[in-house]
Amino acid sequence: MNSNIKLLQKKLKVDTIILWIVCILFGIAILSNVEKIIEYSQMNSSSFEVKIAPTDTVNHTDNYYLYINDEQYYPVDYNNYMRLDDTGNMNVKANIIMDNVNGIVRSILMEIIFILLYIMLLQVKRGLTPFSRKCVSILRRVAIFSFLLALLPKIVDIAGSIIIFQCITISFSSLIFYIISIGVVFGILSEIFKFGCELQEDVDQIA
Repeated sequence: MNSNIKLLQKKLKVDTIILWIVCILFGIAILSNVEKIIEYSQMNSSSFEVKIAPTDTVNHTDNYYLYINDEQYYPVDYNNYMRLDDTGNMNVKANIIMDNVNGIVRSILMEIIFILLYIMLLQVKRGLTPFSRKCVSILRRVAIFSFLLALLPKIVDIAGSIIIFQCITISFSSLIFYIISIGVVFGILSEIFKFGCELQEDVDQIA
């Protein structure tokens, strides 16, 4: 009995360490995005530029890249970055800031999802039944936050597009539909767990 308790405590300790590592990594990502937003907001708009550059010299393929102070960074979606603001110019700076805002939103939502799943795992490892009202509630929240993870960054893009560029730009990648599918799966699991919870309560009443 004591060995089982010690083994459980060891597993919980390892899981807690893993959770802390994940939370710290997301925290670093959030702080990094905040730092970039502050840094970029203080820079001149002329420091940012989108230019075409080779991505594969063997196959002779090109792509559009972000340049900051003539230094190449990462490839960007030219359909978004080509939008013109009210002055008739490409506002690359605004697009980069919006990308970093979305990075903050994604990191926060993903961190919340990991914490919720950890709480559920913690309950199960302590010997409590997973078919409980608390687990059902957690799964439903994970489903909701998964939907937000897929849709909220796009809402930020649309809002920024309306405010800065006076137009609505909507683009969806396959990743968004995968995340929505994951949210649907968690929603279905919550209903299954709800049914199991009701059966568990019936069994407890009979016992």
